[in-house]
Amino acid sequence: MWLSERYEEADVPGFVAAVAYKGEVLMNEAYGYADLERKIPMTPGHVFRIASHSKTFTATAIMLLAEQGRLRIDDPVVNYLPWLTENPDARYTNVTLRQLLSHGAGVIRDGLDTDYWAIDRPFPDEERFISEMKEIGLILENNTKMKYTNYGYTLLGMVIEAVSGQPYNEFMLDKIIRPLGLEHTFPEYRPELNQPQPDDLVTGYTRPESKHRLPIAAISTEFMSPATGFCSTTEDLCAYFAAQMVGSGKLLSDESKKEMQRAAWPSLVPGQKSNTSYGLGFFLTPYGDRETFGHSGGFPGCITKTMADGKEGLVVTVLTNAIDGPADPILSAIYKVINYFEEHASKAAEHDWSHLEGSYANLWGDMKILATGDTLRSVHTYGWDPMAMIEKLEWLEGETFKIVETSSGGSAAELVHFHTKDGRVESVRHGGSTMWPKEVWRQSLDQRTEIRF
Repeated sequence: MWLSERYEEADVPGFVAAVAYKGEVLMNEAYGYADLERKIPMTPGHVFRIASHSKTFTATAIMLLAEQGRLRIDDPVVNYLPWLTENPDARYTNVTLRQLLSHGAGVIRDGLDTDYWAIDRPFPDEERFISEMKEIGLILENNTKMKYTNYGYTLLGMVIEAVSGQPYNEFMLDKIIRPLGLEHTFPEYRPELNQPQPDDLVTGYTRPESKHRLPIAAISTEFMSPATGFCSTTEDLCAYFAAQMVGSGKLLSDESKKEMQRAAWPSLVPGQKSNTSYGLGFFLTPYGDRETFGHSGGFPGCITKTMADGKEGLVVTVLTNAIDGPADPILSAIYKVINYFEEHASKAAEHDWSHLEGSYANLWGDMKILATGDTLRSVHTYGWDPMAMIEKLEWLEGETFKIVETSSGGSAAELVHFHTKDGRVESVRHGGSTMWPKEVWRQSLDQRTEIRF
């Protein structure tokens, strides 16, 4: 309910949000449009560019080769890519695969000319990438801090090819994607192979410059697919991250998974306190008391994020088709809702207040009435935070309640009365302020040209 209402209020072309629990997809909902110009509605089956989710696949492939005894993650990368010794920066001989996996190698992020991210030129091919890497020294001393690098993960893709003897894309299809049955996941956008099918791929969009969004052409990431090339759906990502959980018996041994999901570096943001860290191919972020692993993805026209709670078997993934898409706040909001109801819904209900539940609105904003296990809550939403302020209501008599928990600026100890007719709420008097069912409020606005008494 909240996501559909929020979509109507927000300026975003479309998105898909999914929640899976212990391998079962419980929610997979689509909102908006996959293509605005052609008015193609978004569906749960649409494919998105998932960008840096690719790093989780690349890291998994490296760990798989390590389990097979074909490499060691603490080996220097030059053992597998000897041409790197041609770089005048001798520190490259100390850079290990582990440091590349954890973004601790000090490698440049995207090269010296990053305008391919603005679709001003193609992504680097193999020749250009190798030429640059032979010339650009380390930007930071290796093994000292996290410095995110797409070029570092492109090097790991080359290591996979050198060790396996297979092209990167074929190795990923053979060893990870097909064994998991991920039918709509591809390591690169390859239209000549219908990967994905043309009608399956969403159209990505710019920010609303001058109140107008432009479509962004689909392009190949060329040699950088190990860092940012992957395409997928919410359903496939739910299955993939479930396979990454310790105890799943899939992809890797539990010991390798624990190594990948262990913090290597803090992920810092200037001027902010961050509780996020990075392991080997995964961001590690708590949502309340819930520890999660996963990744975000930013591509021209698609912003995406997936985070999984391995302990509880929970996966949340959000895929958007705009360069300013709100994947992160939507995902955070979903975890916030899950956490709240996990804490409060276990209490036995003394009364059935379900007929009072719903969305209510007036000039000042929206309010949700929710029946939790023990009582009612009035939930005030702001932006992408569906539970910005939660008030506890205590039943007095009939359909009248008292606000017993709220913020200092709220209507503490005041009354909430529901006016009902034939079992339906016609209006709510909340702390002296009248609110109407949201659809009634919107209809009243449609009939007005000005707000006045």
